[in-house]
Amino acid sequence: MKSSKIYSVVDLETTGTSYKNGDRIIQVGCVLFSDGKMINKFESIINPQTSIPQTIEQLTGITNHDVKNAPLFDDIAPTLFSLLSDTVFVAHNVGFDFPFLNAEMERAGYPSLDIKAIDTVTLSQILLPNEPSFRLRDLTNYLSIDHDSPHTADSDAQATGELLVQLFDKLHQLPTTTLQSIIKLRLSLPYDTDNVFKKELEERSSTNKLPNNLNVVGGLVLQKPVNFEIVENRSSAKFPRSKAAKIKSYGQFLSYRPSQAKMMNAIHNNYTHDDVKNMIVEAGTGTGKTLGYLLPAIYLAYPNQRIIVSTATNILQKQLSATGIGQLNNILPFKINSVVLKGSRHYIDIAKFMHSLSVIEDSKPIQLVKAKLLVWLTETKSGDLDELNLNSYRLPYFSEIRHEGILSLNQQSRYYDDDFLVRQQKALKHASIIVVNHAYLASHAQELGSNIDKPYLIIDEAQHLSDSILKRSRQKIDFPLINAAIHIMQSLVNANHDRNLRNVFNDLPLGTYNIDLLRNDLLNLDEAFKQFEQALYRQFMLNVNTSREQQIIEETIDNHKLANMLQPANRILSDLEQSLGSLHLHFNTLFRMFEKNQIHWLTSDRYLVTQFQSQLLIITQAYDTLHHFSEVLQKQLNESVFWLTVHQSSEKSNLQLSGGLLTTSGFLAEQIYPYFKKATFVGATLFSSGRSRYLYDQLDIKAEKTRVKKYHSPFDFANQASLMIANDAPIISSENYRDYISYLSQTIYQIAKDNPRQTMILFNSLLTIEQVYSQLHSTDLFLQRDILAQGVTGNKEKIMKQFVTGSQSILLGASSFWEGIDLPKDQLQLLIITRLPFDFPDAILQRAENNWLKQNHKNPFYSSALPKTTLRIRQGIGRLIRTPDDYGVAIILDRRIHERKYGQSILNTLPSELPVSSIPTSEILSETKAFFKKHD
Repeated sequence: MKSSKIYSVVDLETTGTSYKNGDRIIQVGCVLFSDGKMINKFESIINPQTSIPQTIEQLTGITNHDVKNAPLFDDIAPTLFSLLSDTVFVAHNVGFDFPFLNAEMERAGYPSLDIKAIDTVTLSQILLPNEPSFRLRDLTNYLSIDHDSPHTADSDAQATGELLVQLFDKLHQLPTTTLQSIIKLRLSLPYDTDNVFKKELEERSSTNKLPNNLNVVGGLVLQKPVNFEIVENRSSAKFPRSKAAKIKSYGQFLSYRPSQAKMMNAIHNNYTHDDVKNMIVEAGTGTGKTLGYLLPAIYLAYPNQRIIVSTATNILQKQLSATGIGQLNNILPFKINSVVLKGSRHYIDIAKFMHSLSVIEDSKPIQLVKAKLLVWLTETKSGDLDELNLNSYRLPYFSEIRHEGILSLNQQSRYYDDDFLVRQQKALKHASIIVVNHAYLASHAQELGSNIDKPYLIIDEAQHLSDSILKRSRQKIDFPLINAAIHIMQSLVNANHDRNLRNVFNDLPLGTYNIDLLRNDLLNLDEAFKQFEQALYRQFMLNVNTSREQQIIEETIDNHKLANMLQPANRILSDLEQSLGSLHLHFNTLFRMFEKNQIHWLTSDRYLVTQFQSQLLIITQAYDTLHHFSEVLQKQLNESVFWLTVHQSSEKSNLQLSGGLLTTSGFLAEQIYPYFKKATFVGATLFSSGRSRYLYDQLDIKAEKTRVKKYHSPFDFANQASLMIANDAPIISSENYRDYISYLSQTIYQIAKDNPRQTMILFNSLLTIEQVYSQLHSTDLFLQRDILAQGVTGNKEKIMKQFVTGSQSILLGASSFWEGIDLPKDQLQLLIITRLPFDFPDAILQRAENNWLKQNHKNPFYSSALPKTTLRIRQGIGRLIRTPDDYGVAIILDRRIHERKYGQSILNTLPSELPVSSIPTSEILSETKAFFKKHD
């Protein structure tokens, strides 16, 4: 924080969001900072001379009674005007607080404050690029800033001031080269916020040194590559088999867990046994499964072998690498190196990014993202864009800077040696553990297992392996998107367009000639795609019976006929391949001209070339998807499914071709497992019952050739939790749907109102969420609690961020909330399952799967529907108790789990110590309240 300057950090609480509509201030908090220290403070509740809405009372805790005898704004205006004059105004969302305060000043007869103003929201977005949320409450939590009373002006002002101090500290540490690059972006930030960067540069010493961990590469400041320790031969290291040996190995870093120890020994024994088999390990929450498989695996692998650990998601990859391998290195008598691998498009291409910096975008958000990336590059060691938690991640801009793989790089580029994927390849040579996700494993199994001595393979979160591979396999060709991309490219080479690529290349030799070739290529490509689209429609949709009421028609199509259509000899496909190949050839010729004449081009010229390139990528990806479909049909014809979707309400082209694998049967056994040693499959929730073969079918392994170990959770479910089933809950039908929604809404309202705790409510349908949310909206519960609803108040990522940092929040979520969420202690204490989570039987994929099961002489309900539902129930209830100190109640508002025979088989898979009671809804209300009273 600059010396001699005084920063007035202000927060207002108001009756509403618009001073133009008559909203008024009800509290003002102001904290003055100088040289990083608080030097003065002012706070006052204000009588707004108007009623405070109930929602604002609930949010701020300030009531109409509180302000009744408070001073008017006119009374404190002189003090505020004197206090704030000659300071720099600071607020978290200055675009709200500064104009609101000035409007009140003018109303009180004072002039608007003619002082500089800066915004800590946008400063945080740039200087703290890795933070997942920029709400003040969340930032103070991440940065360990005391903030006891969010939404009270004095507390918020104090917290914003402490945030400002940390932001300026971060700014002072920013390399000068990075600072200069940010200023060149000509950011458009609120009020005087962009001047913060300019002033910082002006006041810097010319001798500002770059820290030892950073390098300047072609104008970009990057972290230096990690120097991996060369692993020595450790053949003499012995696995700590006994309890005493483990305790000695753990030292001060870990405590001994009996179940974890048994798991370690079982895995080690399996691979040292004469008869090595695949192994399934179900380890309940709290067992410590990550270290449970990593420790024995690392002793088995050394001195010269590798371990491939595959998990379900990118987030879990990050957690496993940071926590699990970090713990491992604390307790091993030797050092190990690890690498996280993802698909190339998760990473930034620094050469492309550097090129994008020269384009000053019209879009303010994109320029802000570029500034954020510049700061992030000084911190990231991986170049993994997932670190950024960006809501704008799907902006077209990211397709311009995402990596396309090492083969796409120019080896002569000055950025080549520092490219993140090139660094990654070097790191792989020294890695003992390689962490991938299931989709990556499916795509790169042969590459990962290419050693003569096969690596060990551990499948963590094994229950997701099949689904992850099926999702990756299933892709879509969207003909409206293709047509739009072609038309955009045509407009960019059309002489009648305002400014086009013909203008750009007009003065270069053969420039106009190649533009004319591009135009011809695009005409041929457009025609080829239209012919392919028409052929699909004629072959599969022409005779489909539909009703006028159907807006969307989905039909599975015959695999054999589609395979014939996708033969390379098919004239339509050969035309498509030829025209796309010609388009690439002629554009690449122009792009080489463009690259050789960098100084010659205007910013607008660069934008036109980049725009054409991004549209060409859409077409190329569609063509690659066609090849993927062809490969799936060649290798797994009977295990794949394809369907066409038509939107009848649209007048334009609207066909979509979707498909991929229907089942992993045969795929895993033939295309993944052969490249590794026998696999170890691990998860907290794997089995749907003791007799079901569902898990073995999903993993594509034989039960008789597999060892199984189960380790129960060490938690005290008898005292920590309770499961209650509403035995009088209505069963939903078309006749009683409204009554069912009313029942859900009223029951949720009463349970939540009587138990003000972090509450998650799981649904099967986004439509039901919307309807229940609508009914809750009209109750006083809405005024008392944050109610977050998937698809209504935001997407999963947004509402999850709010819920994690909330207090007494209520979250209404669908399928993606049933698992993969860790909410320990008081982050979740009340879980309500509205309905047993069976898949919708008429969904196209479900119909296809049921038909495949019947053809293979299996019952769809017992072979698929029931096991899936059982696992979801286990996973859903598993959200509740995550640590030994947790306690909470789970409620199921579906009496079928009590009445139907299959319901008992579901309940049998839950922890045997978990108290289960089937009681009327009215008793659930009182029993839940009694449970929390006892535990509190």
